[in-house]
Amino acid sequence: MKNRVVNIPKPLWKLHGKQTYKQDLVMTYLIAVIVMLVNLKAGSELVLWKVIVVAILSMDIGGGVVSNFTRGTINYYRESKLSPYLFVWFHLLQAFALAFIYQVSFFPISLAMITAMIGASVAIAFHRTAMQRQISVFFFALVVLLLSLFPEVPIPAKTLTLLMSFKLLAGFSAHYGKPIE
Repeated sequence: MKNRVVNIPKPLWKLHGKQTYKQDLVMTYLIAVIVMLVNLKAGSELVLWKVIVVAILSMDIGGGVVSNFTRGTINYYRESKLSPYLFVWFHLLQAFALAFIYQVSFFPISLAMITAMIGASVAIAFHRTAMQRQISVFFFALVVLLLSLFPEVPIPAKTLTLLMSFKLLAGFSAHYGKPIE
């Protein structure tokens, strides 16, 4: 398949960068839809407004899993003057929205996401060192272990918490300031 570059409309630059490959867009939106469908199936007992919020979170977080690894997104944040810490901690809104939907799991979701955001911040602070990626992976493993202590967390909440942690730790913070391979 030919690597065709697509120009991205300005309102979507924070999601995809100014330019990205067509294949990156296809994979980003494909996984976003898959995550949404899985979470809607697993969370079918929710009331309508919660279903809508879970669907929106699933699309955004699911798509971000691929998008945060793409050259377009990595280049955009490398070239922009936006704070990488602001990007990471902005996800606190998503984390608390998810914890609000699944109030019985508020503590484990909040604990896992705060751990992920602290880990992402630490990894970004170490972006000029050889330890950045290891720090990211360490904190992701810590998040997985923390969530495993709470088997009662519903599948959509656990899935979205893990995917959001993965995109922040393995995707964004592990690559921040590094050359694209």
